[in-house]
Amino acid sequence: MKFFYKNEFWMLVFSLGVLYWLFNPSVLMALIMIIPLLLAVTSRK
Repeated sequence: MKFFYKNEFWMLVFSLGVLYWLFNPSVLMALIMIIPLLLAVTSRK
């Protein structure tokens, strides 16, 4: 479970979400993508 505390993991999730959102833009997906970005900022190594 220590893997979920690394901010690199959450930035990877955010990057994949951005790639998906570029081809399927939607308001709901934009709101969902904020969560991994906030987790990446608040998590520590």
